[in-house]
Amino acid sequence: MEEKKIWYFSHSGPDNTLVTLNIALQRAKELEIRYIVVASRSGDTVLALESKSREIGYSGNLIMVTYHAGFSGGDNISFPPSRRKELEEKGVKIVMSSHALSGVSRSFRQKFGGVSIPEVIAESYRRISQGFKVAVEVAIMAADGGVIPTTEDVISMGGNSKGVDTAILLRAAHQNSFFDLKIKEILCLPREENI
Repeated sequence: MEEKKIWYFSHSGPDNTLVTLNIALQRAKELEIRYIVVASRSGDTVLALESKSREIGYSGNLIMVTYHAGFSGGDNISFPPSRRKELEEKGVKIVMSSHALSGVSRSFRQKFGGVSIPEVIAESYRRISQGFKVAVEVAIMAADGGVIPTTEDVISMGGNSKGVDTAILLRAAHQNSFFDLKIKEILCLPREENI
């Protein structure tokens, strides 16, 4: 048996981002985790992660997962090409993908009503925290994008619209093998949501 620490924030939100990044990086170094996945709309969070990883000497792979083109309407992309270039020059891998826990199901719900199994799963994860749901989802998206393996543990982070406040250690899976996904540790999360 092992005893591990879980950090609990008093509330959700972006003011927990830097602490969450530090917790994730420290655990990644302790366990020699080679991949850290982070949800980011604009790239700000992953830039902060990249900077902190250099400060502490973490040399693993950093992966940003963001919205698919058109998420906000039209063919718009959530961050400018200049930001993409900046991140890629720093070695960050970027995955733009449909949400693993809604995707095309959302279109059917919006047109016909009802609810889909992926949305039930997403809502179940939200009972833990919005960031928990996002962290699981972006790990699946990164696995589907071929930038993280499903054969070793990774750290994944998510939040509630901006920044991150939840970090978990997991073994990712692809969408078509969802039941192989294993949550190994919760590193930090908010106790109270501000949704």
